[in-house]
Amino acid sequence: MREKIEYMGIRAFLIGSRFMPKGLLYALSRQIARRIFAPHSRRYRRVLEHLRIAFPGKSSEELEAIAREFVQNKGAFYAEIVLMLTDRFDYEAAVENLREAQERIERLKAHNKRGMLFLVSHYGNWEFLAQFFALNGLPGTLVAKEQRKNRLIDERIIQPYRRRFGHRVIERKGALRHIARIFKNQEGVGMHIDQMIPPPNGVLIDFFGRPAYASKSMAQLKLRFDPLVVPIFATRTAPGRFRVEILNPVEYTAKEVEEPEEKIRLMTQRYSDILAEQIRRHPAQWEWNYKRWRGTEKIVKSEK
Repeated sequence: MREKIEYMGIRAFLIGSRFMPKGLLYALSRQIARRIFAPHSRRYRRVLEHLRIAFPGKSSEELEAIAREFVQNKGAFYAEIVLMLTDRFDYEAAVENLREAQERIERLKAHNKRGMLFLVSHYGNWEFLAQFFALNGLPGTLVAKEQRKNRLIDERIIQPYRRRFGHRVIERKGALRHIARIFKNQEGVGMHIDQMIPPPNGVLIDFFGRPAYASKSMAQLKLRFDPLVVPIFATRTAPGRFRVEILNPVEYTAKEVEEPEEKIRLMTQRYSDILAEQIRRHPAQWEWNYKRWRGTEKIVKSEK
């Protein structure tokens, strides 16, 4: 019953939002974000706690400024998602470096011989990024965990939107068979590198100077299928405006070591370092509310 009530509420809001001026929608979304991340709330305290971990050299005032900008970005993200779900978002007009991004995508297509593995994260607007690539001839498949919060919202709203331009989502369990076929067809797979995945599927790496678990999957797929590993980001420059950043493919395979697990760990570390560097450039764009360092508390205590 709860799932159905939530689904009907979201559906009614989306229908009503079609008649809402975009400026009003952005203003409403900012207010919602401020309520969710109100000062002294548990979520806001977690954001500040994680910012202190990542940037120990910054003052309290600097961290507060990043946290406030983070909340503003969350408000913009909410509005952008509503506009995309209701087909009111112009994907090409939103990209400041449109020609550059499209040229980079065309070059990727030209060099794509073994499929592509996109390094993505909860940064900027990742939903926009997937659809932009699909609209420009590179529909991808996102490997994600099973949705458990509300299956009705996921199955009737989120997944139909993601499939609109050819983008697909597959669950982690049993994904390898699908991924092998995707690479064989010279298509792309997107994987979030910033989620906490414990052993045995995760490996311990360093993230912003603190131990964190990260998925082995990207490194394992690179070693097995040798796809192009391409980091991609959509950096928000204003509400509804982005700079699409497509970095050079990462060919690193840790040839300096022989032991398989250490090879995978070093490769995973390299991928995480790329993400960390991107976050350092635009710290308010990442999802600081996510419990990235969960599960390593004992390790941190033992190192002190």
